[in-house]
Amino acid sequence: MVLIGFGLGMVGGPLADMSLARVPHEDAGSASGLFNTVMHLGIALGTALTALVFFAATGGSADAALNRDAFITVLWWVGSILALLWALLFCLPKQADNQAD
Repeated sequence: MVLIGFGLGMVGGPLADMSLARVPHEDAGSASGLFNTVMHLGIALGTALTALVFFAATGGSADAALNRDAFITVLWWVGSILALLWALLFCLPKQADNQAD
């Protein structure tokens, strides 16, 4: 969990800066609102899907061993999805540097 928190913290700040860097000044408020809405929607969907995997594995049981195994399963799912998304980042198109010297 510390590793996931560290990773999200390292990505969160630069992600907002990079996503909104080229937005015209007059559209900055709308773009920021849209960015925050999408981020919160992603967090809500991720939490819901994680809970779905967890409760599908436990069946709502209070058994500690079953909950531990389900938690480990959830960590593998989350880690696998994060690794997949990290790998997909390399498929993004590169931006040309259009600055004149």
